[in-house]
Formats: sequence, C-alpha cells, structure tokens
Amino acid sequence: MMINSEIENSEWRWVLIASTLLMVTISLPFIWAYAAATPNLHFMGVLVNPIDGASYQAKMYQGYSGSWLFQLTYTPELHQGVFLYTFYLALGHLSRFLGVPTILVFHVVRLVSSLLMFVILYRFMADWTSDVMQRRISWGLAVLGTGFGWIALLTTGATMPDIGTLPEAFPLQAAYANPHFPLAIALAIWIAHIWVTSALAETDTWPQLNGWTLVLAFGALVLVSMSPFVLLPLGIGYVVLCAWLWRQHRAFPRREVNWGIVAVLLGFPLAAYQTWAISEANPIFHGWMAQNQTPSPPIWEYLIAFGPLLILSGVGIWRSRKVMHGGDVFLIAWIVSTLALLYAPFGLQRRFTMGLVVPLAIYGGIGLWRVIVPAVAKRWRPVVVVLVFCLMTPSTVTSIVVYLVGTINPSVEAGYYYISREEGEVLAWLQAEAEPGDLVLASSELSLHLPSRGFRVVYGHPFETLKARDRQKAVENFYSGVNCDVATREKVDYIIVGPRERLVAGDHEMCPITGNQVFQSSKDEIVIYEVSGH
Repeated sequence: MMINSEIENSEWRWVLIASTLLMVTISLPFIWAYAAATPNLHFMGVLVNPIDGASYQAKMYQGYSGSWLFQLTYTPELHQGVFLYTFYLALGHLSRFLGVPTILVFHVVRLVSSLLMFVILYRFMADWTSDVMQRRISWGLAVLGTGFGWIALLTTGATMPDIGTLPEAFPLQAAYANPHFPLAIALAIWIAHIWVTSALAETDTWPQLNGWTLVLAFGALVLVSMSPFVLLPLGIGYVVLCAWLWRQHRAFPRREVNWGIVAVLLGFPLAAYQTWAISEANPIFHGWMAQNQTPSPPIWEYLIAFGPLLILSGVGIWRSRKVMHGGDVFLIAWIVSTLALLYAPFGLQRRFTMGLVVPLAIYGGIGLWRVIVPAVAKRWRPVVVVLVFCLMTPSTVTSIVVYLVGTINPSVEAGYYYISREEGEVLAWLQAEAEPGDLVLASSELSLHLPSRGFRVVYGHPFETLKARDRQKAVENFYSGVNCDVATREKVDYIIVGPRERLVAGDHEMCPITGNQVFQSSKDEIVIYEVSGH
C-alpha cells in the first residue's frame, strides 16, 4: 500500500551522509588507478568495462567537436550521423563550453547522477512505508544488495554474475561504471514515483502545465534517449495498474491514463526515430545493432545474482498477499514483466535488468523487517539484519576492488587501462597534424582510444566496428605478415607501428608499408606512416 509520507530532515541527512560515503568509496579506486601509474604511463579514466568506457569518451569527443549527430568512428565505413547517444554528445558540448577534459565531465556527471539516484531511491522507498527503519533497510537492499556471486566464486571459481555480467542491474555498480546508468535509474524511479503517486492520490490531480508535469515529460524524453529499455516494464506496470483501477471503480481511469500519456507524448516520437535510425533504412547502424547483442545469461546466473533479494521479496510479497492495493499491483506487474522480457526474442535482453532491484528491495524490506525480524527474539533482531546484509555485501565489495587487478602492477600490457607516454605523443601528433576523421590502422588496444581523439579506426570495438571479427583478424594478419591487403582495401590514411603492434606480430615479419614515415616518438619506439595513393 502506498503511504507517500513525508521525510523528516533527519532522514535526508542520513541519506546524504550514506550517499556521500558510498561516492567516496567508489571514487577511491580511480584515485588509486591514477596514482599507481608510473611516469611512463597514463590512466585512461575508466575501470568498469573500459572498452565501453572508451566508446563513451569517443561519443563525447564528437559532441566536443560540435556535432549533435552520432557516427560510428570505430568502423572504416563513411556514413551520415544520426540523432543517437545524445546524452554523451551533450556532455561533449558541455566539456567544450567549460573548457575542461571530457573525462573530467564524465566523472563529475557520474557522481552527480549517482547522488541523484541515491536520493530518489530513498524518496521512492518512503512512498511505501512510514517506518523509517524499513525505509532504510529497503534503500540499503537496493543500493548495496547483490547476490550469491561471491559464494560461486569461492566454491567453483566461476565468474560472479551479479557484477561480471549485470553491471546495469545494481545501483552501486551502475554508479561505479558510467554516468548514464545511475541517471537512467534515477529518472526511471522518479517517473514511477510520479505515475503511481498521481494515480493513487486521494485528491483529483490532473496533469497541468506545471513543474510536476514538465519533469515527467522531460524525464521520459531523456530516459528514452539514454536507456529506453527500463521504460517498457515500467509502462507495462502502469498499464496493469490502470486496468486494475478500471476494474475496481467500474469507470475508465481517465486521469491516470492522462498521466501516462504525458510521458508518451515526448518519449514515443524519439523512440520511433531511434527505431528508424537502426533499421534497414540505415544499413551502417542496422549492421551495428545486429552485432550489438547483450542477451540474458542462463537463468541460474540470475538466481545467483538476485538470490537474496528474490528470497526476501518473495517473503514480502507473500506477507502482503491479503492486503494487495494499487501500489502492489504496479510493483508486481513491474517485476513479472521484467522477468518475462529478460527472455523475450530481443537482442538486448539483459538491459531490462536495470531498475529491477527497486521493487524487489521494497518487498525485501517488508520480508526482512515485517516477517523475519519479528520472528526472532528482540535482542537478536539487529544481528539478523546485519547478517542479511553481510550475506550480500561480499559481492558488493568485490565489485569495487576486482577492477583494480589491472592497476596493481600498471603497464601497457594491463588491458585497456593505460597507454604509454609515447602513445600519448602519438595521439597528440595525430590531433595536431592529421585531419579529423582520418582512418588509422593500429593494434586493437590502441585503436580503442583513437576515436576519443576524433579518428576512425579499422578495428577497435567488438560491437561498434562493423564485421568486427573479420576486421580484427585482418588487423592481426597485417601486423603478423599473413595478409597485407587491409590497408589498401580499407583506404587507410595512417599506420602505427609500436610495441603493441610488434606484440601482435610476434616472431613474424610485418607486412611492408608503402608510405612515408611522418612521426617517430621520443624513445623511437613508435612510428607513424602516412599512406598515400588513396
């Protein structure tokens, strides 16, 4: 049942203090990664999924360069841009306006979005109970609660699905990863708050041209531009709620439907445009989406990832079964529709996990605080709460420290985290001397970072490079001397030869380069050739 009770100032202080501590916690690893770099290395700024992190910086650079249309700079094909990834393009414009590096804007917006997410989560938890302790427990379950992944890691050595597979599903991990995950969760929860409080309000509140309505409409628009997947289960939950109200009151819920239409009015046209942008009408982007797949893992991985929350929420739903109200209808429909969409015939199934912990945490708080805790002796009740959180937090802690493995002994070989000082010289020379959009042939690790400086690459990203596997193999074949036609076939402008490229070559002799040497790094480790005749 929805309470929609007021939140005391003391509660907000608690939320702000707890949120600040969490943000400090997820900032310390980045400080360590920067500090751990030797004088010859530069940390590229992203710990969680650095491949996608670099692609976000490439999108921001397009905005920094003045564009509002997104292009796939990780693929050689020339093409027209489309109005996608506007959030990161806008961050790039903001970076240019402020005159600061894009990576700084990336992290500042990530932290601001995270704080917003933590605060809105608490506001939403307060919609469902006036009990302050239950609110805090539900908030803690949503923010800190992960699954049994740490047990799977200790017993079988298997990958932890709650952090290794589902970074967008858990708010703290989302806050650690990038700016758009926490902001999307915050907007989704705020839309749910407006929808349900308006639908179940005792007063006859209709949408008007005021701040409340504008926030709903604009929030839906921004959410569609960033992460539209979370809106579908939310929308299904709200439709089911409206149907339930229709049945209960024997009258069509016009007011409630109007609140739903407010979000659709701005969000649907953009969603329709985005669908067209990746359709067969745009072959380049259609090809990108064909390989941009994030399918759901096996169901047992979901059971591990959400195990504690599933158990607690199951107890909470069972406890609430005899007093179901409109709010319960919305939450349960949200949960059930999400579970169904996770295995729908759709290439991005996993994205629907975003926000799922929120309704689970609400019922988890009910199950823990209203059922399990009262069942034990009073002196043991605090211990029970602590034990429940102790069961879940090992995965949370692991999710923060595991990404520091590549920074313990930082080197160019440490995955995609670092580039050498001489590779930094390469990026600086290209920015000064080459034309924006020139096509560069380099190793996949260095090619990951070239688009963040405005250059296209032959292969650099497993999703955003079309025919990614073939082109990755073609780059490897060139540097190992197996097949030399990639430079001519793709009409490459520059070829880079350095330590990473020699590592690809191994004991083989590289293909001969028909071009002029135009750059040599300070220690003579890296050479750039300009390829003519294209």
